Amino acid sequence: MLRAGLAIGLLLGSPAAYAAPTAPVDWTGPWNLVARFAGGGSAAVMTLARGEGGAVTGTTGPLDEVGTWPLVVSGREAGGRLVLTLSRGTLPVGTLTLRPGKDGLAGEGALYGVAVTVEGARNPERRAPKTHDFAPATFQTRYSPDAPPVLHVAPGDTIRTTTLDNEGRDAGLVWRGMPGNTLTGPFYVDGAMPGDTLAIRFDRVALNRDTAKMASGRLSARAVQAGYLQTPRAGWDSTWKLDRERNEGRPVVGGKLSDFVLPLEPMIGSIGVAPPGAQALAAGDLGFHGGNLDYSRLTTGATLYLPVFRAGALLSFGDGHALQGDGEITGQGLETSLDVTLTVELIKGRSLGQPWSEDAEFVMVSGVDNTLDEALKMATSGLARWVKERYGLDDSEIAAVLGASVAYDIAEVVDPRPHVVARISKKTLAMLPARAAPIVP
Repeated sequence: MLRAGLAIGLLLGSPAAYAAPTAPVDWTGPWNLVARFAGGGSAAVMTLARGEGGAVTGTTGPLDEVGTWPLVVSGREAGGRLVLTLSRGTLPVGTLTLRPGKDGLAGEGALYGVAVTVEGARNPERRAPKTHDFAPATFQTRYSPDAPPVLHVAPGDTIRTTTLDNEGRDAGLVWRGMPGNTLTGPFYVDGAMPGDTLAIRFDRVALNRDTAKMASGRLSARAVQAGYLQTPRAGWDSTWKLDRERNEGRPVVGGKLSDFVLPLEPMIGSIGVAPPGAQALAAGDLGFHGGNLDYSRLTTGATLYLPVFRAGALLSFGDGHALQGDGEITGQGLETSLDVTLTVELIKGRSLGQPWSEDAEFVMVSGVDNTLDEALKMATSGLARWVKERYGLDDSEIAAVLGASVAYDIAEVVDPRPHVVARISKKTLAMLPARAAPIVP
């Protein structure tokens, strides 16, 4: 009976009777590697190649938690596993044993004396874009690598959602989250890795209630001279009435401001990704990761580009403003909740290293540093680098172009670090010969 069953199984191709040999997994090429260890984690692209006699060679981006040192990979393939040594130059810093499979790499080892587990995946294949209607139930007040993602999205996907105001209230003025520039997110962008650029297009930034508040009893001490004396009015009402049909706002105090009516320009004040290193930064802070940029041009029609520092990028946003003057010189814009629609894209393996943005009129590069002087220098340097990489100009040509055409916006002066934006008109850029393969998008 056994022989007959075996013969029938062979004739019919029964899986129980006959298993075809499994094809070996091709482990060569780039892998998006995530390392996890007690109290933290890291991510980098590891690229592997096959050498003679089962040797394995390659490189990987930094896998230490603060992302400092790229590593050299060496080792061997044995018994379907990759036994690897990772070195900083010639100094070994750890070992990994990886098991390639059809679903990716998995393994464990030690880095810098710390036990780690690792997973590796290929870049996901591009699929048709989706629109996600996301109703947030939890909110953050930090940009952190440890915040659990609220939703996974793919490059090309659109997110339709809402934000709370800076105090954690929704469109109905109901408390939903802790105060502190309350953030919606983070959103995990599949395939995003350190060294990439996340592009966020603001398809719609719209008001969803009829009031806003702006601290306006006095100007911030960071915006005026020490000798400028101010006497705030007792009982000053900081509320503004928002007319969404007319797209106008006015302070409710009336009196001498009864005819003071301004057109509204809804914008996202705070938007960013998980910061570099092991940092977790307050939503009111800003830096290379974006954060509380408070730039009035980050509104409908603009696209913001942010460096990626962690797997998935971990995008969060909030701190809606119905309107804000340059510098946010009272400490607030017209703080309100928003309806937001945005589309995310991923630019692999390229980064300007600092936030930049564009709209129909300008390319804008952000400088964030400890003083206005240093922030301006960072913005200017970033814009010069952007022009050089995209158009191939030399330093003298760049000096001629920027010296005659650059414009500056003081986006923020009252937050932990000032934010200065250097911008150049797209009409000016149209006079330059574009390179065939720009380094930055």
